[in-house]
This record gives sequence, structure tokens and C-alpha cells, in this order.
Amino acid sequence: MTEQLYYQDSYIKDFEAVVLSCIPNGNHFEAVLDRTAFFPEGGGQCADTGVLHIENREIQVFDVQERNGEIIHFIDKEILPGQTVIGELDFQERFSKMQQHTGEHIISGIVHRRFGYENVGFHLGKEEVTMDYDGPLTPEELRSIEYEANQVVAENREIRAYFPGTEELEKIPYRSKKELQGKIRIVEIQDCDICACCAPHVKTTGNVGLIKITNAIRYKGGMRLW
Repeated sequence: MTEQLYYQDSYIKDFEAVVLSCIPNGNHFEAVLDRTAFFPEGGGQCADTGVLHIENREIQVFDVQERNGEIIHFIDKEILPGQTVIGELDFQERFSKMQQHTGEHIISGIVHRRFGYENVGFHLGKEEVTMDYDGPLTPEELRSIEYEANQVVAENREIRAYFPGTEELEKIPYRSKKELQGKIRIVEIQDCDICACCAPHVKTTGNVGLIKITNAIRYKGGMRLW
């Protein structure tokens, strides 16, 4: 099983790994490594991209997916089992995703605490984030939510990501967009939000930067925010 370095430290930019397997699939190859910092698509967040360095070659990693418990790296050139590679993330892209995803947690935590609404949909793109809630919000309420979110950012609160034990998990009042099974990872933003989430996040809220709600519409009886 691949060691998931992104759970040990979400700020890892490069790492060394050994190739476990590599098989052709159409015009690309699918590789499994013994350890990786590339996050596979999940939790509303698209996969990391970057490169693998081996000898004098540079292999593009253009997608990463989890399949039957294995983390598959989609690459443009063949590598051989047993070879050692240096993985290098496109960390500018990764950091932007962590900022945006953590910002979504802040907004969703405030909405849940103040109005009792659940986040029932989330998509993180390259240019914007969309969030769906199961209740309506007025323009005045949205301005208040945005103001409070930026207060949370300015206070640079700690963000903790961890895998609680079964007994501890039963006592945690966490949010989740769906029923979960197996090992559950909790992302907790101090005095703001507690949510089940598998994706990497920044370590303190100050790293999120400015939060701005750019648009909002009524959607399926609730609200969609950008």
C-alpha cells in the first residue's frame, strides 16, 4: 500500500519513491509508487499534477486517482518497477487548492453554526469554488458571513487534521456531506468548523488569504455560492 505523504505534511513539495508497478493504458501509463505526496482526486478537489524525475528524464504526472485502495499516477512515459524517482508537485497549484478548500470549510462552518444549513455540494475548480447549501440566505446574511470568515482568516487560527479512533470519533460533532465508512479523517478549524474531509489543507487560517463571495443564486430550494 502506498504511503500517503500528503497526510503527514500537506506542504511537502518533493519526495523520493520507488516504482512498484507501471502498466500501459492507451496513450499513457499508470504507475504505483511506494510513497507519494500527489493527492488523488477526492473530497471535491481535483488531483495534484507535477513531474517525476528519473536519471535525465522528466515524466509528466497529469492525473492521480485512487482505485481499489491503490493510488494511480497517470504519466506520459514508461518507468520501470524498482526504479527510484523524485516526485515534484506543481505546488503553486496545490497551495491554491488548499487555500480555496480551507476557505470553503470556513464559510461552511459559519453557515452551519449560524443557520443550521448543510453543505450539500462542493466543487473546486482552477478559477473558482462553488458551494451548495440546503437553505436560503439573504444578501445581508451573506455579507455578514463573508465578514466573519475574514475575521477567522485575520486571527490566523490553527487547523488540525487527524484520524480519530472509533470512540473519539463518536464524540466529535463533525459535518459530512455523505455517509462515511472506514477510517475517517477530521479537519478542525479552531472555534469555526469540524468536518470530515480527505483533502490537504493549509495549516493556519491566515494562509487562506482574502475570502470573497462573488455570486449567489437560489438553487434547489437552497443557495449556491461562488
